[in-house]
Amino acid sequence: MNRTLLVALFTALVATACNSKSADPANTAAAGAPASKTTWVRYDDPSEHAFSIEVPQGWKVQGGAYRFGYFDVRITVDMRSPDGNIVVRFDDANIPPYALPGPNKPAVGKPYNKPQQFQMMVEKYRDAQSFAQTYGQSRFKSVCTTLTPQTGSWKPTMPPGMQQPPPDQTSQASLDFTCTSSAGPKLASVFVRTNLYSKSAFWQADPVLSAITSPDLMPTAQSVLQHALGTFQIYPQWQAHQNQMTQEGLAMIQRDYQTFLAQTRATMQNFNNSMNQQVSGFEAQQNAQAAQVASWGNTLTGLTNVSDPLTGQQFQMWTGPGANYYVNGLGQQYNGNTSPGPDYHQVTPQP
Repeated sequence: MNRTLLVALFTALVATACNSKSADPANTAAAGAPASKTTWVRYDDPSEHAFSIEVPQGWKVQGGAYRFGYFDVRITVDMRSPDGNIVVRFDDANIPPYALPGPNKPAVGKPYNKPQQFQMMVEKYRDAQSFAQTYGQSRFKSVCTTLTPQTGSWKPTMPPGMQQPPPDQTSQASLDFTCTSSAGPKLASVFVRTNLYSKSAFWQADPVLSAITSPDLMPTAQSVLQHALGTFQIYPQWQAHQNQMTQEGLAMIQRDYQTFLAQTRATMQNFNNSMNQQVSGFEAQQNAQAAQVASWGNTLTGLTNVSDPLTGQQFQMWTGPGANYYVNGLGQQYNGNTSPGPDYHQVTPQP
């Protein structure tokens, strides 16, 4: 019955919530708000029709399920008494799931978002006491000019099956704050449980329950939150819809991954082709330079490359002033314009 839903990872957890039964309103009012003094009505999520809870009749209620991606659905329900003296919040969609620091992630304190999938924050795991103090200071700063934390005593009863699958590490804490406000002294209260899932490299704060009122009405405020906690239900129709959304999200990830692989292969092929072209061009340039150096060397040393048409042999002769080159059967060489005798035959100069 997790209300900060990272749906792809907690299908079993949500299924457990769907199978849980609503508590009888006559038996769920906590001390400070007897059932005989409270009439409970069902509040349906207006956003996605994902869940329902029971709230006091006549109270102003707003909120619902807020979607941040295929796998990231969070819940907030704010309740205010008719006279405005009691304000409670059931979970908080402003609190993201947290990714543990690691490779290929932004720095601690930075957003870690996957478009259309989830919006997380990179943060080291924090125990509930630390989280509650930070959250309380932020939650009530717009109302309280001063906030002084003190140990809280409220421990709400968690419905059965709320931690399925169980986290690798969990902590819970209740913290109160004395508040100085324009309307007089108030008491603020926060209950937080933090859950660490090491294998999935993330953690979350869930549930987060908060209230602010005059000190004498705090038991009533906490009883309203306890009742909401006990009657929270996810609709099976929405769960079926979310299961489909999860599959679509996973299919999108698979498509994106295959596209990434194809793009990577194309990039590598283009890189290899470019490198092969550069290597071929370099080799051709080196061969041309070698031939040019050899030609210059022959010119500087007075050598001419020739080919014997009778034997096919190629060799070098001293460069002379004559137009033609001749050799005889004894290997004697001659440069001149005409043959030196019948024993000589002409050879062909080569470039």
